[in-house]
Amino acid sequence: MTVIKVKKYLFVGVKEDIDLFFKRAQAKGFVEFLSKKGRRALDYPEDVQKLISALATLRKQPHRKPAELTKDLDVQKLAHTVVENALWIERLEEEKRLLRAEISRIEPLGDFSLEEVREIEKETGRHIQFFCVKRAKLRKLELDEALIPVASEYDMEYFMTISHQVESFRGMMELHFEKSLSQLENELEIAELKMEQCIAELKENAAYIDFLKEHLTHALNHYHLVSASDEVSMHLNDALFAVEGWIPENRLHGLFPLLEGLGIHSEEVAIEEGERIPTYMENKSFAKVGEDLVHIYDTPATTDKDPSGWVFWAFAVFFAMIISDAGYGVIFLALALFLRIKFKHAKPSGKRFFRLFTVLSVFCIGWGILSGSYFGLELSPTNPLNKVSVINYMAEKKADYHIAQKDETWAEAVKKFPDLEHVYDGVKFLREAKVQKDGFTKYIIADDFRDSIFMEIALLVGVIHVSLSLLRHSRRHWAGIGWIFASIGGYLFFPKVLSATSIVHFMHVIPKVEGYEVGQQLFWGGIALSLILALLQNRWAGFIELTKPIELFADILSYLRLYALGLAAMILAGTFNDMGMRLGFAAGFFIILAGHLINIAVGIMGGTIHGLRLNFIEWYHHSFEGGGKLFNPLKLIKSRGE
Repeated sequence: MTVIKVKKYLFVGVKEDIDLFFKRAQAKGFVEFLSKKGRRALDYPEDVQKLISALATLRKQPHRKPAELTKDLDVQKLAHTVVENALWIERLEEEKRLLRAEISRIEPLGDFSLEEVREIEKETGRHIQFFCVKRAKLRKLELDEALIPVASEYDMEYFMTISHQVESFRGMMELHFEKSLSQLENELEIAELKMEQCIAELKENAAYIDFLKEHLTHALNHYHLVSASDEVSMHLNDALFAVEGWIPENRLHGLFPLLEGLGIHSEEVAIEEGERIPTYMENKSFAKVGEDLVHIYDTPATTDKDPSGWVFWAFAVFFAMIISDAGYGVIFLALALFLRIKFKHAKPSGKRFFRLFTVLSVFCIGWGILSGSYFGLELSPTNPLNKVSVINYMAEKKADYHIAQKDETWAEAVKKFPDLEHVYDGVKFLREAKVQKDGFTKYIIADDFRDSIFMEIALLVGVIHVSLSLLRHSRRHWAGIGWIFASIGGYLFFPKVLSATSIVHFMHVIPKVEGYEVGQQLFWGGIALSLILALLQNRWAGFIELTKPIELFADILSYLRLYALGLAAMILAGTFNDMGMRLGFAAGFFIILAGHLINIAVGIMGGTIHGLRLNFIEWYHHSFEGGGKLFNPLKLIKSRGE
């Protein structure tokens, strides 16, 4: 669905109807009131902030069965208690850390009374001091006769002195004490006891989390209602009020019920120049999931077409190509189904995430089957699983093509494998071009053909994806039509520059020579058409289009990351398999398991980052303005179950 336009309305009415008007507007939830102070800051009152802090603390506690509430339970006192307990736990943690550090510092000297030490000093007129030094440093020092060894711990040596004067020794550190070891240990015990009490109280209060959520919902609704109603301007000795608001076009039918029975008049007003118009989007099903992805990067401008559906399906394709393994896809799907069952009462955003994960899993399985990749296993060209592999089918067709043409590729293959000279079947050609390495069979030409096909598919996906972006934006950027022709022409023509055989050649879509000629004409003709259309639309400023080929070339080449990351994932999986098989079952099992877990983790990160990047950078570059402000109406926040 496209981004829905919003209209600006002025509401003028009598003061007596302000409260009811805003309560109705909050219940309907389709009016975003304009703020006189600009965007409203989320500077919540202290009571709301305490509720938010209390809930954030209790969510970290183990889930407990909701408690039976008493009538006199004060929500603010409860929130205050939770927040105070959380603060006390932080303070006690710091206190325990300092006490443990002090205990470890003086523990080697044992437990003694500081009062007795001071009494001895007073009676004898001598100074009792304690020193420590690292053992490695001690070897380089000449010990004074006044030093008395008292303890040795870890890499430290401890000494004491009883002298008529205050001593100091080069290279040694004097130890000062304010409390004895027994006092410190007692304070640590008290701190731990207090902390246990605070934690126990937090665990008990966790039973009231739903109670706090409900009150927070009401508090937020009240705060938003008051904040919105504060934006009105009063006129005629405060007898009348006026306020402006944004309303989506498809919600205008709700205006009459909103104002029915109220002394309030509404009228559409002009949007001021430079005024920032909010972006309103309505999506359902998979497009709603795509909208979540869109907001990760930016909010569409009101002049943008909604890219949600495009981003969702393109991301699924890119993620699958980067993972490139049907086995991993099965694992993802099992995990996705488990999460959907385990958290069937999750929030809508959580359910949308599970839906996204499920779709990504299915696409991973589909592309893994088409590419013939299963946990990185090396499949022979005749393996039954390869019968459903499109890439393997194309590799066979490529082999048939080169055999028929007897071209340079065929000659190089025959040079490496002389027995292939009299082979006339593509399947046999791929099957016979093999070597034995470390006990494993490697199909050299089959692997090479599959890799080159995968790389070309990645480039072809780039051409199609970027062309769709140009097409979506063509009404505002006429030159995009020409660049679509130029992109297609470049795909057909550049194999001649690289002396390569394209998929369209060996699949007999278009002969090589004709493909080169058509591609060259489309390429140069597309550039010329782009320049002409740009000049017609933008006059002399249209000459800037001459820089566009560099952008297009760079953007389309960026899609090679699909090939590079997918190939890297397959190579890593195969490498871990080989390592594990060499080590035997016991050790090999753990090597293979650990290797695949690492590969899955890296694949998920790469698939997410680069799968979204190709949408947000390369694709957005040609059809997306962004910089929008999301439509944020006054509406009721509902707690679960309402």
